[in-house]
Amino acid sequence: MHLEVERVYTLAHLAQPTKRVVRMTTFTPKIWHFLAFILSSTSIQAKRPEQTLKDLAQDYYELTIEIAQPYGYFNDFELPSHDKFIKNSPESLKHYRDTEDRIYEQLNKLKVENLEHNKAKIFYAKFVESLESSIDERVCKSELWNISHMFGAHTLLDFLVTVQPIKTPQNKLDTLKRWSEISSYYQQEIKNLNMGLAQGYSAPKRVVKRLISQLEKLTDFEINQHPFLELVKTSQDERFNHQFKELLKEDLIPSLKAFTAYLQNTYLTTARTALGLHAIPNGRACYIALYRRHTTLKRTPEKIFDIGYAEVDKNITSVITLGKELYGTSTFAEAVAKANQDKSQTFASSEQMHTYYLEVVKRSKSAMEGYFFNLPSIGLDVKAIPEYQQGSGRSAHYSQGSNQRSARFYYDPSTFPLENFGTGEIVTVHEGYPGHHMQVALVQDLEPFHAVESLFENSAFSEGWARYAESLAEEAGIYHSKSAKILRRTWPARGMVADTAMHLLGWSNQAVTKILSDSGKPFSKFPDVMMDRMAAMPAQLTAYDSGALEIFALRKEVKQALGDKFDIKQFHHLILKNGNVPLAVLRQEVMKSIDE
Repeated sequence: MHLEVERVYTLAHLAQPTKRVVRMTTFTPKIWHFLAFILSSTSIQAKRPEQTLKDLAQDYYELTIEIAQPYGYFNDFELPSHDKFIKNSPESLKHYRDTEDRIYEQLNKLKVENLEHNKAKIFYAKFVESLESSIDERVCKSELWNISHMFGAHTLLDFLVTVQPIKTPQNKLDTLKRWSEISSYYQQEIKNLNMGLAQGYSAPKRVVKRLISQLEKLTDFEINQHPFLELVKTSQDERFNHQFKELLKEDLIPSLKAFTAYLQNTYLTTARTALGLHAIPNGRACYIALYRRHTTLKRTPEKIFDIGYAEVDKNITSVITLGKELYGTSTFAEAVAKANQDKSQTFASSEQMHTYYLEVVKRSKSAMEGYFFNLPSIGLDVKAIPEYQQGSGRSAHYSQGSNQRSARFYYDPSTFPLENFGTGEIVTVHEGYPGHHMQVALVQDLEPFHAVESLFENSAFSEGWARYAESLAEEAGIYHSKSAKILRRTWPARGMVADTAMHLLGWSNQAVTKILSDSGKPFSKFPDVMMDRMAAMPAQLTAYDSGALEIFALRKEVKQALGDKFDIKQFHHLILKNGNVPLAVLRQEVMKSIDE
């Protein structure tokens, strides 16, 4: 490899029109012919295809840092500075898209068969799919109705508090500069949202109200008690601490209050009542684009619905059978009720729920040695979401770690009366071992083709794996409660049905509520929580089982092909070894292993 790089460098220099080349008049015709051949070849192929691919990846890396620098922390990017927030002006968006188009055009000029290594070919497939789906998604004009209580910019601020470096004088200058840009971000958001309203785009009223509730709590703290001051808690620099507190008091908090007032007094009066995308321009095309973005698959809403409905039917039959075995029940509804009614399996407090989560993490981690070759080097912490988000509908989620910090399984402690030991086990294995943490952190221990690769992710792979992990946990003996075995089967694929039905297939809110409630999951007592999540994140809920069904199918096919030679550790290695990949690439790579 090193020698090849040196050779390219030398030939590239030969191709330069220097005076020394011009004076080579004493060379024989044969030598001139040889030099002409070399020069013409290297002028076209001065770079190997893999280097060209890395250059394009670097362009995209730099674009991401330029437009959305804070998200680099999620992906362990080596940032040149720590002084930028998110750029959300129309000019920034145009620059982003123009650059995206240029990179995509150049990618298409590369021939994948000329890439030498499989790692490069897989990276190329991820890169192309990510760009194509991003370009498709432009039909949604999401920037004009960018309101979410799930993953809005305000939730990014909580994360920045934990990762913003403040050790050096330059770090401190960067901190003040970045946090002073946040007010400009929200001022621009108001302009973007007004443009959306003028063009017929808006978020649902119910989602807007949830965001308002979060922002009101976030701005209601007494300044000396504000959670954002955690950022300077370890700093001994009194001047810097004072400057940051004044920035919060005089700039950031007032800008959040102004944005909240705009949402309450202006936006909410015009926002759409309907939860589904059918209520915005090009809603159907937008939904199909978002489904591809989340799953890498091209399907109509009707096809997604049909696949999901058939799977729900299978799960109902399975629950009825299991209910007879575990509880002596005879119907689906009876089995679900029995799984939720055992008072000995409920939490008395949020503290007890937290302790239980910790115990399940420990138990599930120990069980993984029989199913994987390696465990991740990055640890996993269990942590409550910030107080101002509690009770607002923000669900449990995973936040990846790095070499400097552990990953986190976040949960809402205010939901403890709705949870039980079974649902606690399911969510813990979904977010932790063998779910998201195994899927994400194992790949972080590998060397990527390029750092930007971590951006090319799809929910069907990540959430599909986590759904598969819920089943694997039962196989591994992690579940100690009967209810987990019932309740893990009641929900899968209902998201494929409910999401498509709500957004495009004409179902009433009541009809969608029923299919959610029948699952018996904790949110079934307050189905509006899940409805509003689907409204804020269209098509994302379909990704879980779109991906899981493919992983289950691959396992079945590989096991049938290999028979006694089937190795569960090797199968999991095949699924995870290339990181988060498009589902077509996953199938290709797994099935290829059968012939090797």
